[in-house]
Amino acid sequence: MRAPAWLILLAAAAAEAAPPPDLRINQIQVVGTHNSYQLPPDPRVLAAMAPRLEALYREMQARMTPEMKARFLEEHPNPMANAFADGLDYLHPPLEAQLRAGARSLELDLHPDPEGGRYLDPLPYRELRAAGEADLPPLHADALRAPGLKVFHLADVDFRSLCPRFRDCLRILRNWSDANPGHSPVFVLLEPKTGGLDRAIPGATPVPPFDAAAFDEVEASLLAVLGRKRLITPDDVRQTAPTLEAGARAGNWPRLAEARGRFLFLFIVPGRNLALFAPYLAGRPSLEGRLAFVQGEPGMAHAAFVMVDNALARPGEIERLVNAGHLVRSRADIDTFEARTNDATRRDRALASGAQIVSTDYLLAPNIFGNGYQVAPFPGGFRCNPVAARCPAPEVPRRPGARPARERAR
Repeated sequence: MRAPAWLILLAAAAAEAAPPPDLRINQIQVVGTHNSYQLPPDPRVLAAMAPRLEALYREMQARMTPEMKARFLEEHPNPMANAFADGLDYLHPPLEAQLRAGARSLELDLHPDPEGGRYLDPLPYRELRAAGEADLPPLHADALRAPGLKVFHLADVDFRSLCPRFRDCLRILRNWSDANPGHSPVFVLLEPKTGGLDRAIPGATPVPPFDAAAFDEVEASLLAVLGRKRLITPDDVRQTAPTLEAGARAGNWPRLAEARGRFLFLFIVPGRNLALFAPYLAGRPSLEGRLAFVQGEPGMAHAAFVMVDNALARPGEIERLVNAGHLVRSRADIDTFEARTNDATRRDRALASGAQIVSTDYLLAPNIFGNGYQVAPFPGGFRCNPVAARCPAPEVPRRPGARPARERAR
């Protein structure tokens, strides 16, 4: 017999109530979104660009070493008939709605645009207009004209965004935080984008290099919009340890009570190309004085934050990293496959692994494919980590007036 709705709701509330008072932020688990700004591309854009991208993809695979190919297949394990179109078929509610629903991790992809206007007229829009198409989905023209880092997925392919300008995204976070003082910490993943389509597709938009100036702009934006007091930084974790990784492994992560109302910014290293981060790490091997963490591998001085996107690939690895003190991000669903097939295997493994950040493209149910696949945020934004913490067992509340089971048994 199914439990009544009131009991289910009360049980959920009880499961998240009263976390241990000394819980640290690496001892919680949150659900968040992947490419949190996403608005789906127009089908005509995909029809125009997919054949060119598929050709580039085949060339890229042919150049991969066996090690690179194995890593790529681990991170993109699912068979997809129309890989590019199907893999982009998701969308998210506004950032504030995600946070209000309990999401505590967001992901923003960053494209340099120091002069402004670089991404205002994407190649497929130019081609479609030349072919007589006049009803293309509008872009945020004023935001795109303004100088500064832009937030979207892929230039000339997947360029529609809920907040195209990085500082505007940060202001949404600031406004929500102001309205919700004492909120549980928010983990914001940042992925620098380097482009490259212009070298293979005539007329594609050149993406400037993500250089020292771009990294400086990230930090200046964080300080200008959020301020230092709202940030948890590498120095807050390293403390007196010889390296940032040593500080993480020593358990120097702030306590939950200290982290409320604050944000952690975590750089993803695309393609594990750590050379891209040379300007950010130069003279700061443990990110001394920096505002954001950088994805690393165990043994690297800065490696407090690690990514294991495929929780099914190497059983036990996430648990080992979490128990060692690392902060781990994993994905509940990859390239829309799990939601299309209503397969919760990866989701359940990621949640059980203890990865502190579990990212999804499907916060809501029913999802856009009409089935029940979902990764629901936790009440209050987090739960006690099933691997990293000794969590009290949730107590299922009694219906008012009901006797405890031991009394009914007498």
